[in-house]
Amino acid sequence: MSRFRELIACAIRVSGIPCLIRNTVARRRATIVLYHDPRPADFERHLGYLVKHYRVISLDQLVAALQGRGRAALPPKSLVITFDDGHRGNHALLPLLKRYGIRPTIYLVSRLVGTRRHFWFVDARAQFDTLKLLPDERRRDRLRAELGFEPTTEFPPDTRQALSLEEIHELAEWVDFGSHTCTHPILTACNDEDCRREIRDSRTDLERLLGREVRHFSYPNGDYTAREIRLAMEAGYASARTIDVGRNAAGCDPFSLRITGVTDNASINVLAAQLSGIVAYTRYLLAGDWRGRHPTTPLAPELAIRLPERSRTA
Repeated sequence: MSRFRELIACAIRVSGIPCLIRNTVARRRATIVLYHDPRPADFERHLGYLVKHYRVISLDQLVAALQGRGRAALPPKSLVITFDDGHRGNHALLPLLKRYGIRPTIYLVSRLVGTRRHFWFVDARAQFDTLKLLPDERRRDRLRAELGFEPTTEFPPDTRQALSLEEIHELAEWVDFGSHTCTHPILTACNDEDCRREIRDSRTDLERLLGREVRHFSYPNGDYTAREIRLAMEAGYASARTIDVGRNAAGCDPFSLRITGVTDNASINVLAAQLSGIVAYTRYLLAGDWRGRHPTTPLAPELAIRLPERSRTA
């Protein structure tokens, strides 16, 4: 499968489609890429490609330009680099951030960073597709009953998964930190109060930890509805990032920022194909959404909230 994937990606790259999209659709719109826990060698290869073909800017610069604040303008072929969760391995990327002079945003899970607690979706990787479909309370019960997983358990130091406080402070000069909730639940599976608390309190946690304002949020697993958008706005964030596929132009909704999906260990051929947006768009199309929206995890009937049509920039 990996060989076939590489051949398809090579064909897409050689076809010139990524170059065409980069110089037309992406020229006047901002691309956001999402990483999780790339190895330094892979990330360095990616950076070499990204800085050659795009203008890498910070998320703060992007949001200011999208909102038309002051003299802020969106440079041609702008690209923002983001990371979800705050994995321990992100700290090893610091020398590359310094060398390339880029400023990414790392969205932190506020009650895991600075601890030896584990990400539930890492420890329950094999059951993730089943667990994410459950109402949040039932998910937590299943984790406890089947894996003995408790969200506040402190594991041995050599199994630490999240960034330490020392690592966060070393990164702080080169990185902007955003919020990715307190514990990384599937927000659409939470009741109203738990959803509000996860979005609001994670910002409070991080501002206390960092000693500076936390302005940006990303929806765990990319799942959100009108409720999550409203709660992110009420919590005082300036933006929220989805995993809907597409690019972001002036005037687009800053609380439904789109991405082009990138695999942490992608080859340059696969990276080029993914940056075109074709890969993620095709996947979402096959899942039944022609607009490039991530198929939000189905909700339990008692939690269902309809997502109204919103103006989004493809």
